Amino acid sequence: MYCQRHRKPIPETIQCRITKIFVTNLPEKCSESDLSEKVRMFGQIFDLYIARKRDRGGNRFGFVSLLDVKDKEELLKKNLRSIRMGDGKLWFNIARFVLEDGEINTGRDIPAPTKTVNSNVKHGVEPSGSRIETGDRSFKDMLVGKSITIDNHVSAFSTMHGRAIVVRMRNLEALKNIYVILNDICPGLGKVQYLGGLNMLISFEDSETAASVLEAAKLVNDRFSMISLWEGQSLGFERLAWLKVQGIPLHLLTSDVINVVGGMFGKVVHKANRSEEDADLSFEYVGVLVGDGKKVSEEIILNWNNRKFRVWIMEELGDWVPDFYEVKHVE
Repeated sequence: MYCQRHRKPIPETIQCRITKIFVTNLPEKCSESDLSEKVRMFGQIFDLYIARKRDRGGNRFGFVSLLDVKDKEELLKKNLRSIRMGDGKLWFNIARFVLEDGEINTGRDIPAPTKTVNSNVKHGVEPSGSRIETGDRSFKDMLVGKSITIDNHVSAFSTMHGRAIVVRMRNLEALKNIYVILNDICPGLGKVQYLGGLNMLISFEDSETAASVLEAAKLVNDRFSMISLWEGQSLGFERLAWLKVQGIPLHLLTSDVINVVGGMFGKVVHKANRSEEDADLSFEYVGVLVGDGKKVSEEIILNWNNRKFRVWIMEELGDWVPDFYEVKHVE
């Protein structure tokens, strides 16, 4: 977890690269991992923290520190303030300094949204305690420990600036259908390159085509959760991990329980589908999004009816390559 930990001093060379952002109107069940999953596509997260107390409006709030933000106004107005969680939009502001009760002074009065009631809470099996965080903290530890300085003039894939788009798909099914979706928007156009997780880079021959596809894709919001023009911005790291879950006793071996176990390590994008008719009940797979490159190998405890059961989670070796669906042409 991020909170209540002893921090290593942050070198000045890194401090000057950090933009600290205040966020409020967080849903009741929102974890640091949930918030990270929404924000990371708009920049490289250095640190992220959700406060235990509430702001003066009664809302849950927190802070996100991003690296190398080029345009703060664009980041806020076009990207971060479009994020929705639960039944409402999140509210972001540049945090110049923090006052009491989560109030911030930005040098101007900008009203935050009123508190909304989050009804987007799934009833049933939920993990006790906090979710295991995996990505952004380890990246921070790396920055304040071992580091390599890269020349400021390095700019990979610069020939694609303005003529490519970066997209994040809603789910795994939408990811696999990217060629079908593109064919509906712009038949025969677009080169797809997989970036990891639910993210892809799609390039075109010219900037005019890229701009047209960008606007058309925004209308397909049930398929895309994020769309932006590629201009050399920093993108967060994300990958899909396939977890093998073993040890859940038979009387607790439901898909919901398996998915909750998988959800301890990241957002579940491929749910378990356990059936009483299955021939092998010794294990089950679940697909989750994680924010670092470390392979998952953990043991957790399930608490049930005053009893404890050990469960083992092991990530399958090898990198996952999307199995894209092909476009079917009618003769």
